[in-house]
Amino acid sequence: MTPMSAAHRAGAQARLQVVPIDAALGAEIRGIDLTKLDDAAFKALHDAWLDHVLLVFRGQSLRAEDLVDLVRRFGVPVASSNLHQRDLKERAAHALYKLPPEVTVVSNVQESGKTIGILGDGEVVWHSDFSFKEKPTAARMLVAMEVPPAELGGHTYFLNCYAAYDALSDGMKKRLSGMTIKQANIIDTAMKLRPGASLDDDVRTTPGPSHPIISTHPETGCNMIFLGRRHAAYVNGCTLEESEALLDELWAHSTQPQFCYEHSWALGDVVVWDNRATLHRRDAFDSTSRRVLYAAQVEGHRPYEAADALSRRAHPRWQAFKSQLPH
Repeated sequence: MTPMSAAHRAGAQARLQVVPIDAALGAEIRGIDLTKLDDAAFKALHDAWLDHVLLVFRGQSLRAEDLVDLVRRFGVPVASSNLHQRDLKERAAHALYKLPPEVTVVSNVQESGKTIGILGDGEVVWHSDFSFKEKPTAARMLVAMEVPPAELGGHTYFLNCYAAYDALSDGMKKRLSGMTIKQANIIDTAMKLRPGASLDDDVRTTPGPSHPIISTHPETGCNMIFLGRRHAAYVNGCTLEESEALLDELWAHSTQPQFCYEHSWALGDVVVWDNRATLHRRDAFDSTSRRVLYAAQVEGHRPYEAADALSRRAHPRWQAFKSQLPH
């Protein structure tokens, strides 16, 4: 592949518009068809993704195969069967929609009395995807295939973990440096017990990876707070009481509205976020309505805290938004 010319790159950037969202993260990308993405346009998109943490594309017409093409632009796709113990719901969804293995269906739809897809219509609590893996996913994306009217719920909220880290006091940053959280896989984000797990399991001895609370982004070089998910988490080296108290404090700090963006879904929306630098959650929605989203993800890295983490610069997206907040 020959290097793209400066003129080609400039042309791609001129065609698409990066419109920052009035929130702590996010930009809407206009003037682009994701099914006709060339190298120059993707380079501009990737830069915007790192700069804004989350990208929103409206009015797209992506099939499952198009989503796979898009996710491959960002890295190595992860087949859904490698992330979930594929249950009957997921197998049924793949059979019904004839999906490639890289695509997961997030849905409440029932066919012949059987639920198709995962996560249903209830609330999904704050989390980063697959934090219970040694290498959580990096790029994560959703495509709205069927969605209920906005007034019926199902909104998704995203949280900028660069911002949550930067807003910590210097004393708290020093305290957290070197600390890790174990992420046990006991309860899913819909608050349902995992197969074979028990609420009586001692989180201190339950298997699961440990990730640094201060996580350094491998591409931007900036620090984020890495919390993963609240339930079945344990701060290594603490008593259970100390761990719970610190986790409660960090979650209360990190989930402040000033760090968040609320996405109201419309048909054809595509949202691509950096799972390494965000948390997200979903509202419950009317169980009589249909909601079908296609999801895909890219292999991530093993989280780490850089040796000079405490001297790293803050992420510029949060810095720019913070300057507009009332003092």
